[in-house]
Amino acid sequence: MSGFHDINGVLHVDNVPLPDIAKQYGTPCYVYSASVIRGQFNALKDAMARALPANRQPLLCYACKANSNIAILKLLQNLGSGLEIVSEGELLRGLKAGFSGNKIISTSFGKNESEIKACLKAGILQFNVESPDELDNINKFAGEMGKCADALFRLNPDIRGGGNSKIETGRKEDKFGNTADDILRLYKIANEMENVTPLGLSIHIGSQISQANTFKPAFEKLAELVHILRGKGYKVERTDIGGGFPIIYNDEQLLDLDEYAGFVRDIILPLNTQIQMEPGRYMVGNAGILLAKTQYIKQTPAREFIVLDAGMSDLIRPTLYEAYHNVRTVMNSNRNAKTYDVVGPICESGDIFAKNRSVNEVNDGDLLVIESVGAYGFSMASNYNSRPLPAEILVDGDNIALIGAAQTIDELIARENIPDWL
Repeated sequence: MSGFHDINGVLHVDNVPLPDIAKQYGTPCYVYSASVIRGQFNALKDAMARALPANRQPLLCYACKANSNIAILKLLQNLGSGLEIVSEGELLRGLKAGFSGNKIISTSFGKNESEIKACLKAGILQFNVESPDELDNINKFAGEMGKCADALFRLNPDIRGGGNSKIETGRKEDKFGNTADDILRLYKIANEMENVTPLGLSIHIGSQISQANTFKPAFEKLAELVHILRGKGYKVERTDIGGGFPIIYNDEQLLDLDEYAGFVRDIILPLNTQIQMEPGRYMVGNAGILLAKTQYIKQTPAREFIVLDAGMSDLIRPTLYEAYHNVRTVMNSNRNAKTYDVVGPICESGDIFAKNRSVNEVNDGDLLVIESVGAYGFSMASNYNSRPLPAEILVDGDNIALIGAAQTIDELIARENIPDWL
């Protein structure tokens, strides 16, 4: 069996009991299922294969800000994925995982000199350009290095899309992208540059979009601009249509991939461009759990708290986004349910994973999991309260591997130094 499931009352990942992982690697730790990631990638790939001709399949570029562990990247690279990066660090991770430069897209906002030069050195497929000054810098640094950079321009279509205002990126008030008028000006400027080749448009309107028809007006605005650019004699060879596909945290509706692929077929395919996509959370979100141990049960007149050894430094989404994550016990599923607040040890009132949540009765030392944390879990973890980062474990069937060692306190403070004059 693959994924997370009960066997004889014990929660497993694939064929491995989670208590065994806790015993071997300690808690808190992140645990990922390779089979779930593989299934997600293939489901999207198959949906596109059903809708589009074999010679017009999109390049699926995993948005690795969701989870940039190099073992996860290697798993996706083995499946044929490309890579979407937003920093120099992600570029270097991708190269280490085996991605070739010509399958890497840089979409970062506020690209700095070091990042641009590293991308040029790696020979990435393209830069998705966010602003006029960024375009100038790409041209400048490419000239200094004797290179020519391919560029797409990110369109802001002023369309809402996303499960939370903090993950909507396509509204006119958002920092991302350029208006259609801006792109017309930028395309003209880039077309006259010696070290930049403008080749198309990109778009991304947000995350956790469950209705396929939300993408339709964005695709239509993209297509309209492609026709305008071509009418002015410009070359438009590539369209990057972003990502934004949802996963299940609670009771979300999943995207109908075939309906979505139908819009790609009907609106994007006729443009006769190379098609690129940027799925991130969709690939890894439901593939990961945070395994934690109960430190204490605290009873107050108002609440009963499960105090875990994991905190908001390990998983900040509930604090940052008020995001819902299911919490469940690893064993003891036959116990009666009780209502708890599930919290961590951080010295913040906001260090809460779940409020008024029904969980099977818990005792000190019991193991719990926080589900659907494969995306924006470890990648957003911090050392707040001087807490070391947790371990990461990858499971595939019977195979178990430590893919990220738990940080030690000595490692945490090793970068710091007391100056001689203190």
